[in-house]
Amino acid sequence: MNRRSLLSHGLLAAVACALPITSAGAQQRPDLSRKAVVDDPVAPKRAGASYDVTIVEFFDYNCPYCRTMEPVLNALLAADPKVRMVYRDWPIFGPASREAARAAVASKWQGRHAAFHEALMTSPARLDSAGIRAAAARAKVDWPRLQRDLEAHGAEIDALLARTDAIAESFRFAGTPALIVGPQAIAGAVDLPTLRGLVAAARSKSKER
Repeated sequence: MNRRSLLSHGLLAAVACALPITSAGAQQRPDLSRKAVVDDPVAPKRAGASYDVTIVEFFDYNCPYCRTMEPVLNALLAADPKVRMVYRDWPIFGPASREAARAAVASKWQGRHAAFHEALMTSPARLDSAGIRAAAARAKVDWPRLQRDLEAHGAEIDALLARTDAIAESFRFAGTPALIVGPQAIAGAVDLPTLRGLVAAARSKSKER
């Protein structure tokens, strides 16, 4: 597990890395403020009435290690209602992963993201178009409505995925899953005791400020 602090004067600090160059030669630097990373308005979220720690997960629905992390995250959320989850789809396993990510984000407009996310993560095989539709059926997603929302919000979803990719690259995440827990960035899957420890440390840091 690779862990590092990203909190500096209330902002998530970028790790030094090569950033994309535009045709004009100027660097296109993603917004790495805490608000941009943690509170992106399009990124799906799961939270109770009040929370004091946020976990941001960078994941791919076809990543086996992300699937391993899913029950760990669910166990934490079930036991700790003061944790908020922010889901940053980072589809790095190919076109089917991107299709799943776009569909999952679009499902939030019909209030089915949590159920669809779980169905995709627990799919019995590597996802393809048929598997994505089967997961949608298990999650009781209205498929025609989903297609309309993909059409209506497609540009917003694509922009979200581009922002997430730029942030992940700037943090030098090598793959999925990757987590940001309070001020800490963690590359790779972790077990439940470790995750609880990270949440406790984030709470402690928050109280110190």
